[in-house]
Amino acid sequence: MAKNGFKIIDAELHVMEPVDLWEKYIDLEFRDRAPRRLNERRWDIRTVVEGDVMASMTDYNWPARSAEEEDTLAERYAEEIAANFDPASQVKAMDREGLDLAVLYPTSGMYITARNGMDPRFAEAACRAYNNWLYDYIQAGDPSRMFGAAALSPHDVETAVVEARRCVRELGFKAVFLRPNMYNDRSWHDPHYDPLWAEVQDLDVPVGFHETTGSRMPAAGADRFPDDLGIAHIATHSVEQMMCCMDIIMGGVMERFPKLQFAFLEGQCGWLPFWLGRMDEHYEWRHPYGEMQHLKMLPSEYFNRQGYAAVECEEVFVSHVVEAVGDERLLTTSDYPHGDAKYPHTTETFLELPLSDESKRRILWDNPARLYKL
Repeated sequence: MAKNGFKIIDAELHVMEPVDLWEKYIDLEFRDRAPRRLNERRWDIRTVVEGDVMASMTDYNWPARSAEEEDTLAERYAEEIAANFDPASQVKAMDREGLDLAVLYPTSGMYITARNGMDPRFAEAACRAYNNWLYDYIQAGDPSRMFGAAALSPHDVETAVVEARRCVRELGFKAVFLRPNMYNDRSWHDPHYDPLWAEVQDLDVPVGFHETTGSRMPAAGADRFPDDLGIAHIATHSVEQMMCCMDIIMGGVMERFPKLQFAFLEGQCGWLPFWLGRMDEHYEWRHPYGEMQHLKMLPSEYFNRQGYAAVECEEVFVSHVVEAVGDERLLTTSDYPHGDAKYPHTTETFLELPLSDESKRRILWDNPARLYKL
């Protein structure tokens, strides 16, 4: 399949998990605590985890989407909702967008570890259940076109290492998924996580970071607007990715694990030239005075060796990003089937961006194919 002459890999296509996924797949020990996606509205991604209703800001009923917004989403995804977002509908959605291949990331699964101080065994079991379901989902759909990103729980590094190994070696997944937020007040560059980074590097798959709004993790913007998801959302995705990127680079993770690749997804890419430039400037300023001695290269050089950022389909500013930092570390994603996705017009919207055909080919195919080894 090719759309307007371009082959396309969606670097982050979401699934919409069935409401009974965890009830069916989680270990019997945790079945009475199983997470569940709500379906009380016509389009609903709210997810209950240990009594917390995620994908909302402060309580069970907030935000109550307007009737107009709910009608829009229900109409946009009417066929998929009727099919309960089953594997066949996922393949059909890919066909509508002209996607040749896609790496699948969670929706409700993004919330199942999203609270500090969680029971590590429960969080690990919830991730394992999701990963088992995702494997079955892909097999029932089209395993030649859809590939998994394994959900891992940072609440226990030892079990995260085991689960990463299982998902890549036994289930054939092409990436691991983590949220960019700080878990339990611990930065990602803390040596505590080094066994995980070492294992994922040995497995030769990338880490895909993806943020969500309305979880119970500390997140940029949510602290200032705890009652307004729309305003908080302006900051959460991009700013948390920026902070995570700084954490991974400046904290020396890329220096210690030089083959490990990181994708900062669904946070736009317009921040990239500014953020890399600011990190470089501070390195050049402070390194002569004895700081940042653990880094052997400019921060931008680490990113250009090991980092990727995602372009939004309507992100016209991408032309300036390509001019400033090039096009070899950029990807694009559809964000299907979420509320801010442009489905079924994501691809055609992207193809209207002020980019050369060469850049479009790299972003749509060459770069994600290299990252995910597809």
